[in-house]
Amino acid sequence: MKPHPCLTRFLACGLLLAATLPAEEITLRTGFDYSSGNYGLPVSTQITTIPVSVSYVVNQTTWELGLPYLRINGPGDVVPGIGRYIGRLLRSKSVNQGVGDLTLGVTQDFAAPDGRPWSWAAGAEVKFGTASTDKSLGTGENDFSTHVDLTYTAGSLAPFVTLGYRWLGNPAGSDLRNCLFGTVGVNWACTEKITVGLLADWSEKNSASGSPSSNFTLAVTRALRGKWQVQGYAVLGNSDSTADHGFGLSLSHRF
Repeated sequence: MKPHPCLTRFLACGLLLAATLPAEEITLRTGFDYSSGNYGLPVSTQITTIPVSVSYVVNQTTWELGLPYLRINGPGDVVPGIGRYIGRLLRSKSVNQGVGDLTLGVTQDFAAPDGRPWSWAAGAEVKFGTASTDKSLGTGENDFSTHVDLTYTAGSLAPFVTLGYRWLGNPAGSDLRNCLFGTVGVNWACTEKITVGLLADWSEKNSASGSPSSNFTLAVTRALRGKWQVQGYAVLGNSDSTADHGFGLSLSHRF
């Protein structure tokens, strides 16, 4: 897959940012993600994503900017992050690729008072409709979401729960609508450098003609030398609104 010029410029800006802002505050992250599913149709859709993001932490506030590169092999009625929805015409299976939607997120962490084992965070994210609608890489509309996270630390185990709400832009001819979403999971620090995570995601249906979505993820994260970190994960979908299965790898470096 040939790198897109916009993706290259985005990564270069991230490296420049890492060189100019205070040390140990910047994290650059990339990798790949692959998913496959039929979304309730006889024809399957395969989506390959190369995510690129840069995050900056200051005063327990994390700012993150992300821009993925997408390759979609399918009939054109499945959009990343949305699933299948009315407004996309079913056609012969074809391959489309290009830069996806630009995202900007912010999360504020709140420490537990008096050393108590629980902590929480609140955040929001804006997804700008920069991806091509002709290639079914996006809806062409801006979306907004907000969420609250609660974590309880008990030794090497850290169960957590997330609850959020997403406001979706509704292109002409589609039936997209706002939806509630949530995550329940647990992280296990099995060694000093290795953490295993198990989580379940759920969302209300995001279109009048759709269905609620759910999937399960198993992730293994390992700290490497020189502030590098790698994570591998596998995903199993459990509805027609999500891919049937997927897997990926994430590599990050903290400056």
